[in-house]
Amino acid sequence: FFCPPQQQHTHQKTLNLATMAGFLTSKLRSTALALAVSLILASNTNVHGATTLVDSSGALNKAIPAIPTTGIVALLTSPGTTGSLFPSGDGVSVESTDSGVIIQAPGATLESATGLATGNGAAAAGSIAGAVILGGVTLADAEVGLANTRHGRTLAELFASVVRSGKKGAGASLIVAVQGDGTDGGVDAEAITEEVEEIFESIAVAAGADVSLEDYFKVDAIMVKSSDDVSSVVSKASSAASGSSVIGSDKSFSTAFADIYNEINNAQTADPTPVAEASLACYDAYSRASRTSRAKISMLKHRVSRGHLVDNFGPNADSLMVRTLDLFDRDTMSAAGLPIAGEKRLEMRAKLQERT
Repeated sequence: FFCPPQQQHTHQKTLNLATMAGFLTSKLRSTALALAVSLILASNTNVHGATTLVDSSGALNKAIPAIPTTGIVALLTSPGTTGSLFPSGDGVSVESTDSGVIIQAPGATLESATGLATGNGAAAAGSIAGAVILGGVTLADAEVGLANTRHGRTLAELFASVVRSGKKGAGASLIVAVQGDGTDGGVDAEAITEEVEEIFESIAVAAGADVSLEDYFKVDAIMVKSSDDVSSVVSKASSAASGSSVIGSDKSFSTAFADIYNEINNAQTADPTPVAEASLACYDAYSRASRTSRAKISMLKHRVSRGHLVDNFGPNADSLMVRTLDLFDRDTMSAAGLPIAGEKRLEMRAKLQERT
């Protein structure tokens, strides 16, 4: 088949234009996503300028202006999520609007164990907020289990911070925003809530604190597929935080944030990296083992609720206990001989045995 040179040139030009149009469309879409949260916050409200609280190196800004201590929403973004509807910045920043205060902080990553990549900025932001949004969670993250992702590390840092503070009864809202592509179904909010509870429980056990997630947060999981969904989530969080304050009346915003941020950094510094990594492995192992045993127990309860007998219940129960503890032991060997982490491991193992 012969194509005249003029037609070839026209055809090639058409292809080039189509390629360029596709590229520009992609760039425009990325730009729109990056501006989504900023536009949402500015919509129908007066934004009074963003202030850096912590820069990308992890350095705290010592010249923070006066910020209201009520109606604070912490937006925890995910640097590791491509195309997130909640774009992530390099540092921790705060914006004061007519509808409240928004702190935007990058969550933890799994590629680094220094600076804001540990989730310390996100933990500080969430610790003083009346509502927290965990953004950048994908359906794949939800399927593999939050405890095994960067989001699990972010939540672990946040929960460790609030448990250390001992300020129970705050009842802050914690919204897990799971991102879909528009063709996905709904999100299993109950399963995600259970996973968040397991992460909190593992932190509480390690800290030796007799507390529950409900003492600090009310959890909700919501699917987001567009900037309109993001706007709805931010609005819901702002309403939940409206009029409430986690910060004591004797402290300013800047003092409260600086205190909690430094406390988190000191706690991380006190735990050498191998110990911190071993402790995190214990949290993950506890969550996995607990989830596995609870699934089996739920099956047995369902069978009994239908009026059926459970054959060989005693031996099956003993076998479940052995398998659960073996699973935990196998995954936490690295912590067995370490200071602090080894003690936490034994406490968590005892708690797991008690609850299985």
